[in-house]
Amino acid sequence: MQRRTMLGATAASLLAAPSLRAQDRYPSRTVRVVVPFAPGGPTDVFARRFVDRFQRALGQTVVIENKAGAGGMLGAQDVARARPDGYSLIFHASSSALTSPLVYRRPLYDSVKDFEQVSLLGVVPFVLAVGPQTGARNTAELVAALRARPGALSYGSSGVGTSNHLAGALFLARAGDLRAEHIPYRGSGPAIQDLVAGTTAFQVDTFGTLYELHRDGRIRIVAVMHPTRSAVDRAIPTLVEEGITGAEASTFNILAAPAGTPPEVMAVLSDATRRVMADAGFQQELLGIGIEPESDTSPGRALAFLAAEVAKWRVVVQASGVAIE
Repeated sequence: MQRRTMLGATAASLLAAPSLRAQDRYPSRTVRVVVPFAPGGPTDVFARRFVDRFQRALGQTVVIENKAGAGGMLGAQDVARARPDGYSLIFHASSSALTSPLVYRRPLYDSVKDFEQVSLLGVVPFVLAVGPQTGARNTAELVAALRARPGALSYGSSGVGTSNHLAGALFLARAGDLRAEHIPYRGSGPAIQDLVAGTTAFQVDTFGTLYELHRDGRIRIVAVMHPTRSAVDRAIPTLVEEGITGAEASTFNILAAPAGTPPEVMAVLSDATRRVMADAGFQQELLGIGIEPESDTSPGRALAFLAAEVAKWRVVVQASGVAIE
């Protein structure tokens, strides 16, 4: 009887072994990608296009979960605290990965230390646009107007401490420590309306939000805050070409996992991401909506990029005095 029991146990363990190995193979169940913003925004749009291809590359279902709040920090905190097994990922934008942790006095996480960076997916250059108030036709004329009336002109943004607020502050600093009043709005939409109306003098935002108005002649995009001109409109010069250096600014998207995610899982995620981003058709699709796809999608590149951005923008935040409770 004892021998039969032992044989039975051995047989059961042999039968169970393949099942256990199958469960250990990643990914063996649905992967969750948290977008830390409301549905329909630019990060959500990019995430859904990416995930559609990413799940095919992974060979597993991938679902998006929108979890907005605190400039993207609530959704990112959810993933930072999740089990580091590769089944909870964050689709970071620059606000959740960079600006919110820097401008809040009590950030909910450290975007470098609390995550394993899977890949830098794309960069969306900021552009500098002027409204009818200044009559400026280029960057030099905007700078001249600001210099002639220190503090009298204003610029709008989607809120205190947001990426486009800080990018506007960076432009003013690099253009000669110019002064202008910052007017925060509840989102880019209302800010753009006042730019068009002439209430504010200039605004920093993306091609995606400003280009149609530029094309219609209601505002004028005078420069791209990126090292190279954009494929969206090659006629628009960079700030460097306009004589202003050190003012490069952009939003970006990074795919990340909780800190401590095993190397073998990271390797699977990295390989799937590489295959998605290497697709020429997808690259053209992203360029069409103003996103510059990243060619080096390795974890090392993502980490180096994020660490450099944190160091750069920490100085800007400290100089601006922005702090949110």
